[in-house]
Amino acid sequence: MGEKLQWTNLRSFPWVVFFASIFIWIAFAGANFYYQNNGGYTGTGILFPISVIYPNQFLWSGFMFAFLFLVSGIFAFKYAEKLNVYFLFLIAIVLVLLGNLSQGDFDIAFLRPFYFKGRQYYADAINITDGQIWLRDFAKDLEQFQMHTKTHPPFVTLLHFWILNISNIETLAIVFFAIGCLSFPLFYRILVYLGFEETRRKWMMLLFAVIPSVNIYLLVSIDALVLVSTLIFLLGLAKIFHQNKIDSVSFLLISSGLILTNLITFSGLFLFAFLGCFSFYFVLKGKWNFVWLSLMSAVVFVLAFVIIYTTTGYDHLDTFLKASRSENPDGFRLFHQPFVYLMTRLEDIGEIFLFLSFGFLAVFFSKRSGTEVFENPKVNILFFSAIIAITAMLLTGAYGTGETARACLFLVPYFLILLKDIDSGQFKILFYLCLFQTFGMQMIGNFYW
Repeated sequence: MGEKLQWTNLRSFPWVVFFASIFIWIAFAGANFYYQNNGGYTGTGILFPISVIYPNQFLWSGFMFAFLFLVSGIFAFKYAEKLNVYFLFLIAIVLVLLGNLSQGDFDIAFLRPFYFKGRQYYADAINITDGQIWLRDFAKDLEQFQMHTKTHPPFVTLLHFWILNISNIETLAIVFFAIGCLSFPLFYRILVYLGFEETRRKWMMLLFAVIPSVNIYLLVSIDALVLVSTLIFLLGLAKIFHQNKIDSVSFLLISSGLILTNLITFSGLFLFAFLGCFSFYFVLKGKWNFVWLSLMSAVVFVLAFVIIYTTTGYDHLDTFLKASRSENPDGFRLFHQPFVYLMTRLEDIGEIFLFLSFGFLAVFFSKRSGTEVFENPKVNILFFSAIIAITAMLLTGAYGTGETARACLFLVPYFLILLKDIDSGQFKILFYLCLFQTFGMQMIGNFYW
């Protein structure tokens, strides 16, 4: 009976959509490669829609770690229902570790993302002598910094500096990974508040750990920290849904998420756009409580940055405007490079989709019974608010250099919560397809940022 059920699940999985998504990717990638190879310029990477990838050198140690990642993922998912949730958190962390150690060793996985090519935040952090003066003069000295430093708030680089000031690059990597791992308990608690049943929560935790974008970029990227801060924000909203009221704890979570996210990335504007969409929906329903929540959170946010300005001299708004001009010196790209604008928008969307996995896309775009992803009203409100917000950002020309699988890592939870009510058999196939895709991606290249 079990084998018959599994065969039924395999047959009912939306394989047509799965292979169609692969075909569309190959077609776009091939057309982009051909066009660029013949002298055309699209503003995208040669391996569309992947923005950054460096081929892996084959190492037996890396292959062994990758094999362990695969085997651990299979067995963890098979016995997930019987495992304690805290043990599952540990397994999720191990899966991220093994996935990244597939690169070969500790240096390649943990350290090289910081110092590779000498153009990361680390390269600027090691040159800071006085953090207070550096912060005060950050906007004035912006053009002197590396690409990543000058397109982000200064606290990202300062965080590197503070940790390196008391220890070394190994500690820096471990601290970043430790903070990133907080995303697992935060995401699990969100699932509890959104009404996911226990087994599905455990499966979701493992899927979260093996989905390509999270598995690849959770280890030592700044965007793992952004994921944590945005999950704090989302936790506040999920708590409101769970208890059907706004309380001081949920307000504190939302406000903290807003402030922390904007301290480390200008993509924090996504959360304001999200709150705007979210509040507008409830205004249409005749409910103004979320409008007041959004306004109060915005007031707290402004007060926080006013305090920072008065105590340090750092002007967040001025820095944002200068960073925007630095990234787009010729202005809005649609007006002077419309084709490149279109292609980079497609690249941004395509990379998010590719790193969600083809298995997820098969379920997401399927109309088959058992793969319905828009069945829960509360999940839909969160998801579509996020999609409208990120669409608005993409239309303005944000993420002109791609890398959205990393820079938009905070979107992954909004996609995954759509899997709340899909058929268990479909979920299992999705998980294994995702696991194998991540195994392959970790083996073939380094996705350094």
